[in-house]
Amino acid sequence: MAFRRLARVQKPQDLEREIQQIIDEGEEQGLISEDEGEMIQGIFSFRDTLAREIMIPRTDMVAVRFDATVREVIQIILDSGHSRIPIYQDSIDNMIGILHAKDLLHCWGRDEVEVREMVRAPYFIPETKRVSDLLRDLRHRKSHMAIVIDEYGGTAGIITMEDIIEEIIGDIMDEYDAEEDWIVHQDDGSLLVDARLDVEELEDVLGIEFPEGKFESIGGFIISLLGRVPEAREQVVFRDLEMTVESADRRKIEKIRIRRSPPEPRPLASGNESAA
Repeated sequence: MAFRRLARVQKPQDLEREIQQIIDEGEEQGLISEDEGEMIQGIFSFRDTLAREIMIPRTDMVAVRFDATVREVIQIILDSGHSRIPIYQDSIDNMIGILHAKDLLHCWGRDEVEVREMVRAPYFIPETKRVSDLLRDLRHRKSHMAIVIDEYGGTAGIITMEDIIEEIIGDIMDEYDAEEDWIVHQDDGSLLVDARLDVEELEDVLGIEFPEGKFESIGGFIISLLGRVPEAREQVVFRDLEMTVESADRRKIEKIRIRRSPPEPRPLASGNESAA
């Protein structure tokens, strides 16, 4: 039986249900493999991701002042490995454009050229923009970078086409790689935990209750405490838990080591003691 056509106008939930049925039928008939079906489902699950969830936060951005020399900008590009650099005036909250590395080629050795003359118009998006919509917009604009702004108009971060593609492919590959242990008991009594572990599951293991917040994973909890993505080896203390970031990249925490602090010794009970 061949794939059937989809109705022209459908509600999103009906369309998703029908696509899921088509995937199931395709797997049953051997038209697509189980892995291919799972990858298609993974792409659909990505559609509700927001820009703020995968953006490079402002603390990790590589940006350059508008009055930097061409030589300085070229060196920053070489050091960072980025082919596009946001340009700001006065403060990072006042982005005036994006500079492409290739636009600097004809300026080599000409420090009299002003960087701001070469910037391209920036594309601003809100933190709440869906990444699926952003991907379509970037392709339509033939652009590779967007500047993410917060509710007050300040710069929250940046997001590139490469980041989006990497996130889509990475999430799909991560989901269907060989399953790893989410919690590994170490010989020293600590726990090595996958940062994606749900806090509710960790609560059951540790017998502790985490506060409610805009997070679901233990990695998200640590980020909410710090207000940023920490670097490897940074430590956070919550109650009697010492949580050390074992590995992280610029967007997320990957592994966390958790230790319980030894209980503080109780003070001796005071009382009237007779002198010897």
